[in-house]
Amino acid sequence: MISVTLSKIADVLGAEHRGADLTLDTVITDTRKVTPGCLFVALKGERFDAHDFADKAKANGAGALLVSRPLDIDLPQVIVKDTRQAFGQLAAWVRMQVPARVVALTGSSGKTSVKEMTAAILSQCGNTLYTAGNLTTTSACR
Repeated sequence: MISVTLSKIADVLGAEHRGADLTLDTVITDTRKVTPGCLFVALKGERFDAHDFADKAKANGAGALLVSRPLDIDLPQVIVKDTRQAFGQLAAWVRMQVPARVVALTGSSGKTSVKEMTAAILSQCGNTLYTAGNLTTTSACR
């Protein structure tokens, strides 16, 4: 991700910003992968609510939180209606800030293997960014 301030993130998302105005360059959704100073996005799923793990994100070094309700944790917070939707909105905004070509893969099987092969081929031509591993996503069409 590009470096961006929490106040800019709040502005992009039309959200409330509470606390210090940090500059961030990493966004994480899994407390086990938190890096020092990152923005932790508290996603809600059918069987979990990452808001319940925000204290663990702080203990692991998160610098700020993207949440759907204010939390009683001493970290700067950007408060939105829906963290999953805001996460996508933020990603779309970041994408528009970076002048890069995008390759998208779709299908029911084999995407991760093809992604890895495509990244290996394209990295021979220049700087290449790609997702590490396999990221499960949801679709508005489901």
